[in-house]
Amino acid sequence: MPSDKNKSHSSSKRKHRRKKTLILSGGDIKNRIVGLLELADKTIKHDIEMAQKYALQARKLQMKTRIKFPSEWKKRFCKHCKTFLYPGINSRIRLSSTNKVVSIKCFNCKKYTRIPYYQKLEDKNERNY
Repeated sequence: MPSDKNKSHSSSKRKHRRKKTLILSGGDIKNRIVGLLELADKTIKHDIEMAQKYALQARKLQMKTRIKFPSEWKKRFCKHCKTFLYPGINSRIRLSSTNKVVSIKCFNCKKYTRIPYYQKLEDKNERNY
């Protein structure tokens, strides 16, 4: 009987091992991510599904290596459903001059993302102080 307890006890304890990441430098991975996103940007006009696959690969690589997206690509993903956005095809972008906001509507999940913008640096500093 004691041997049965040891077997069940040892099988319930499993060591959590961290997966090995790619052995590439940060610059190489960043170039690969940007290359995948540029490829997605080119192919979205012809094949939306393939472009989404490229963007998903780039996003998985980015999460796996914990490297931040470049700022120009970060806003191209929906904050809610994580789809790759292309203005006019699967998203709508509006500028509001009264609220100083860029509103992006995703056609996939029908939700809005609002990003503030400022025309001058002084306007931004006035709002912070």
